[in-house]
Amino acid sequence: MNEDKDVRVRALFSRYYSGEATPAEEEELMRYIRSGAHDDIIGDAMKQHWLEPGSESNLFDASQSREMLSSILTTSRHRKPWGAMRRLWVRYAAVAAVLVVVAGLWKQRKSAQEQPAPIAGQTSPQDVLPGGDKALLTLDDGAGIELDKVRSGLVARQGGTEITKKADGLLVYHNRSAGKAGMNKVSTPRGGQYKVQLPDGSKVWLNASSSIRFPSVFPATERPVEITGEAYFEVTKDAARPFTVLFNGSTVQVLGTSFNIMAYPEEGTSRTTLVEGSVSVRNRSGQARLQPGQQAAVTPGGRIQTAFKPVEEAVAWKDGLFYFKNAGVRDVMRQLARWYDVDVTYQGDVPVRRFTGQVSRNVNLSEIVGMLRYAGVNCSLKDHTIVVAQ
Repeated sequence: MNEDKDVRVRALFSRYYSGEATPAEEEELMRYIRSGAHDDIIGDAMKQHWLEPGSESNLFDASQSREMLSSILTTSRHRKPWGAMRRLWVRYAAVAAVLVVVAGLWKQRKSAQEQPAPIAGQTSPQDVLPGGDKALLTLDDGAGIELDKVRSGLVARQGGTEITKKADGLLVYHNRSAGKAGMNKVSTPRGGQYKVQLPDGSKVWLNASSSIRFPSVFPATERPVEITGEAYFEVTKDAARPFTVLFNGSTVQVLGTSFNIMAYPEEGTSRTTLVEGSVSVRNRSGQARLQPGQQAAVTPGGRIQTAFKPVEEAVAWKDGLFYFKNAGVRDVMRQLARWYDVDVTYQGDVPVRRFTGQVSRNVNLSEIVGMLRYAGVNCSLKDHTIVVAQ
C-alpha cells in the first residue's frame, strides 16, 4: 500500500514540476507534503529533477542548486504589499512553498498575466502568521495611538497639522495652518510594517522593528528625521530644504531621491542603498557620495565602504520579499525573527548552510521552516520559537 502511495507521489511531483498537473492533482500533492509522511520520496524527487545533469532547470552548478533549494518563489497574489512588485513571478498558493522551492525557482514558467487563485491551507496551532501593517504613533505629549486599531479618517491634531489615516492604512500629515511643531514618532513592532507621508509630502516605508522620529512641521531651512531599524524613502524635491536622515551616528543628506537605509543594531553593519538621485553619507570617520545602484556600508567602527549592489536586494522587503544572497543560517533567522515576531534558539553548533534566492514574506512561518528542513537545516517551530539543532 505504501509503495503505491510512493509511486503516486513521484508521479504527482513529476506532473507538477512539468506544469501538467491539474488543480486537483496539485492539491493532492500538497496534502502529501503537509502530512510529512513522504519526506524521503519528495527529497529524492527534488534531487532528481533539480540537480540532474542537463536538466532544463539546472541553471547553476550543483553547489548553487542545493543552496537554491532554500528559496520560495514569489507569489503573484491578489493582495500585493505596498504597490506593484518590481518582479512578478507566478505560482500557486504559499501552502505549496516547499515544493515551489524546486518547481519554479529562477524561471518564469507562465505569463505574469496568469494569476491562479490561491489554494486554501490550514494553519496549525503551532503555526505563525506573517507580519502586517502595525505601528504605534507617539505624539509630542507622549500620547500613543495604535494605528492598526483606529479607523480611517482624522487620527490627531498637532498644532496646525492634521494627521489622517487613509483607507489603505497610509498615515498622512497635512499642514493646514501655522502652529507650533511637535516631535512625532512612528514605530513598528516585530511583525509590523507601516507607510507614512511626512509633512513635506515625502513618503517612508518602515520595516519590522523600526521607527522614524520627525517634527509635525519641518523648519524653513531643513527637513531632519531620525530612524532606527530599516526604512525606504521617496523624498520630495526641495532645494531650499535639504532632507537629512540620522541613524547610528551617521547622516544621509539628500535633496530629492529614493533610497533605503538598513540600520538594525543586531546586524552590525548599517547599509544605505541609493535607488534614484544622489545622496551623501557621512559620519566622524568620513563621507561618501553615492550613485544610483551604489551602497554605503558603515562598519561598527565607523568606516564607510561603498560598492555597487543589486537594488532589488535592498528594497525587496518593501515589495513583500525576503532576499537572500549567500546568507548564513543566523542571517536568515534574524530576518524571520523580526518579521514573524518569534524567538530563535540554537542547540549545539549552528549548521553551516548558505542560502540564495527570494522568499515571499506573505507565507506562514511553518512553510519557511519546512523549506529550511528540506534544505538540510534541522529546525522546528515550538511555542513561538524556532529551534535550530545540529
